[in-house]
Amino acid sequence: MVTEDKLEAVCTGAFKQPDLVQVLDSIHDVRTRTPSIRKCILDVTGADFELGGIGEFFVGEYAAKKLAGIRISLIIKRGQFNKLLENAAYNRGLKILLAESRPEAEAWLEG
Repeated sequence: MVTEDKLEAVCTGAFKQPDLVQVLDSIHDVRTRTPSIRKCILDVTGADFELGGIGEFFVGEYAAKKLAGIRISLIIKRGQFNKLLENAAYNRGLKILLAESRPEAEAWLEG
């Protein structure tokens, strides 16, 4: 769902690295069609991930390349990811936050 300058999406089900890459590609595609999008909330609390450390690092790197110029907040369950995904993306220039609640995600996006 797109509202003003924000894209909101929800992921549920089982995800491996290629599945999460497809989600990032989809966000990129929507943003290409709607250049006013500057923020994204991705709720992944209903998803199960099989990434491992190397997978998280790769996804973080990939996200930074595909989503440069956007602020993105992933709403996660505690322990769903470690900070490797966030750190890899952030250190490559992507403004990203792994948040454990919607209010935290919203506040960070507006900050």
